[in-house]
Amino acid sequence: MKRNKETIIWEPRELIYATGSNSDEAYLIVQGTVSLETKDGFPLSKLGEGEIFGETSLLLGVKRTVTAKAGEKKVLANIIPKDYFSKLSKTDVVLNALIRKTQVRLIDANKKTNKLAKEISDLLSSMKDNKGSEQNELANRISNLRTKITEINKVNND
Repeated sequence: MKRNKETIIWEPRELIYATGSNSDEAYLIVQGTVSLETKDGFPLSKLGEGEIFGETSLLLGVKRTVTAKAGEKKVLANIIPKDYFSKLSKTDVVLNALIRKTQVRLIDANKKTNKLAKEISDLLSSMKDNKGSEQNELANRISNLRTKITEINKVNND
């Protein structure tokens, strides 16, 4: 990672921040893509040029709620300092309330998605231990379901 006061550059596939880490700033993507995923590695969304990430923890005053990683190419982003969000909450109360409500709903949806993905993974793991055509067929169906959930997440975040 390379940074100055206004911009930051991450190398391809570099960890930007992990779930549960502290937050001092958000980022506006100028170039490249960033992948967001749950703490268990389940993909949530892929962000690109003109999109902001890292804002949820600043708006809600909580630790990072997802893990962010640079995409296949370098990522260039403008740094949005923490005080920007503090000013926003004081200058436009209605907008701040709408944003906070949306963020809370997003966090809840991410938690539910992560829980479902973990349940599916646990079920697949236990089924791999059991042999037989019924287990294999069910394992294939569950695997296909997980793929569909990932695709739904992509559509919902585009």
